[in-house]
Amino acid sequence: MRNSFLFIAFTLIISFNLIAQDIKFGKISKEELEEKFYPQDTSANAVVLYKNRESYFTYNDNMGWILHTKVHERIKIYNKNGFDSATKKVRLYFDNGENESISIKAFTYNLENGKVEKTKLEKDGIFSEEISEKWESRNFTLPNLKDGSVVEWEYTIDSPFYTHIDDVICQYKIPIKKLEVRVKVPEFLEFKVTPSAYYPISFQVGSDSQTVNYSEKTRTSYGYGGGVTSSKVNYGSAQIQEKTYTVNQENIPALVEEPYISSLDNYRALLDFEILAYRPTNGVPKFYNSSWEDVVKTIYDSDRFGGQLKRSNYFKDDLEKIQAATNNQNELIIGVFEFLKQKFSWNENFGYYTSVGGIRSAYQEGTGNVADINLTLVAMLQEANISAHPVLLSTRSHGIPMNPTHEGFNYVIAGVEIAGNYILMDATDKHAVPNLLPVRDLNWFGRVVKEDGSSVQIPLYPSEHSEKNIKLSCNINTDGSIDGTMIANLSSVNAMIFREKYETLTEEEQKTKIESEFTNFEIEQLRINNLDNNYKNIQELVKFSAVNQVDLINDKIYFSPLLFLTESESPFKLDERNFPVDFATPWIEDYRISIKIPQGYTVESVPEEMAIGLSSNLGSFIIKTEINQNKIEVIYQAKINKAVIPSIVYPELKKQYDMAIAKQQEKIVISPAIP
Repeated sequence: MRNSFLFIAFTLIISFNLIAQDIKFGKISKEELEEKFYPQDTSANAVVLYKNRESYFTYNDNMGWILHTKVHERIKIYNKNGFDSATKKVRLYFDNGENESISIKAFTYNLENGKVEKTKLEKDGIFSEEISEKWESRNFTLPNLKDGSVVEWEYTIDSPFYTHIDDVICQYKIPIKKLEVRVKVPEFLEFKVTPSAYYPISFQVGSDSQTVNYSEKTRTSYGYGGGVTSSKVNYGSAQIQEKTYTVNQENIPALVEEPYISSLDNYRALLDFEILAYRPTNGVPKFYNSSWEDVVKTIYDSDRFGGQLKRSNYFKDDLEKIQAATNNQNELIIGVFEFLKQKFSWNENFGYYTSVGGIRSAYQEGTGNVADINLTLVAMLQEANISAHPVLLSTRSHGIPMNPTHEGFNYVIAGVEIAGNYILMDATDKHAVPNLLPVRDLNWFGRVVKEDGSSVQIPLYPSEHSEKNIKLSCNINTDGSIDGTMIANLSSVNAMIFREKYETLTEEEQKTKIESEFTNFEIEQLRINNLDNNYKNIQELVKFSAVNQVDLINDKIYFSPLLFLTESESPFKLDERNFPVDFATPWIEDYRISIKIPQGYTVESVPEEMAIGLSSNLGSFIIKTEINQNKIEVIYQAKINKAVIPSIVYPELKKQYDMAIAKQQEKIVISPAIP
């Protein structure tokens, strides 16, 4: 990437002092190889003994600014469960004919007969993988892995994209024993540095004075027409300032996988470097991402985004047919949406820019990336005089864009504005309906992009509860078996997930899959209604029998109020949690169970009623049991009113989950009636 800030040609050489360190690449000790466990976390299958990350800038006439990032990592593998830590994927960016390059060296070390034996990673062990239109990765797995191995790699990325410093990753799924980081930024560039919020990574900011050696070629001309007759290279030096960011931290704990997290990467400890400005010595300063308006305007002005919305000739005939078949605006919105869901096959590529050929080409071919499909949806709705706009978002696996940045987004959907509210649509998913997005899209907020350059932040999570309602009627037999019928009604996200799992299965496959969800459960008859109608709730009708659902002790029968629907354990095991609990949607589970007891038996005892609620009306748990002649009626309802529960509420949520599950596991006792 060339830079226009210089009016003279010169070579800038910045001397870069590496962080002083005792750990040298290739110098493996026997003590490291003999170590059997990590004292700070004896459950760890592997540990990063050392990670060093260095980033710095150089400049030359031919390439302009170059960003160099050097990473050195040494990892101890304690057992085979830690072998995954010997695999590395390094992302590389390319655009407009320019690309990042990488050099890699890596070894595996083992202790054989008291001597250190090393195995080199050969070139044929390094593979390229296409991630998206502008991203690829270099992947490798270290060879000759054994219990007790130490693996080590060092790679350097040379990047012409000097305004982008990759996040400094400070936490892995395994502990890090020692972390050293230094990032040096010349005075011409200004970055905002933000540490992640969930684990404290402290960094220090300092400055260095660097000597810059440069050359300037001057030309002397004379005679009519100014012909050049001689040239001279002048050499000089100057002082420049560099801002340094350093991290020196030890014993960073592993990032532990927890249930109900959008993506573990969203909560990883890191330093985020966001470009704010480029101020050349000579020339006009350039400012980046100072506001969301700047970001969305840049995106919208691209020919592969806003420019695509101005083209409509290729779909006019299809749109006229849809308009002729609909009677009002709602029908037209649904008609266009359903038409494009059938018209397009999504190629599973993300992004907010269209493919190189644009939406016309994608439309004709019937396949495209997210932007091809959903920008076509916006364009068709706009052509039909419906107030539709693109909505930028970051998927659950991509993180949460807290600050104005292009890289915070990786997806685009359509939003229709009606009376100040938005109907959100994603035509890449065959099971989606208006205002019911695929789970991958449900990630905090999206940003509506309007033609005038303005933007509006809107929530992506559903406002309505996703419900699972079950009516269960069964008989308990004296041999410990039960039989009966179950009707389940699923709405919203629950229905979408069910369709994704069961739509393509045969009836026998459906039975087998449902049976596997319960213990000792057999389906005698099964009917699923509305499986192919996304606009109706799923209705699941099951005639079943089950064994070993009750305990026979002496002449008494003991069983849980929810029978095979009883949860065995809480998903929340940790006493403390730093991350929010992300359910993706508000939800309700409502079970109404009618249990007919055997003739000649009477109810001896039932669990006491329980009704508990989370603070701020975030949720509730209710279970109660009533006796009606020879039937036991059980009502169970669990309700969460917000898609995301903040971490400060986690102790309360965990406690109430534990109480609710403990109550489910209490026993109803029936015994023979006394004559």
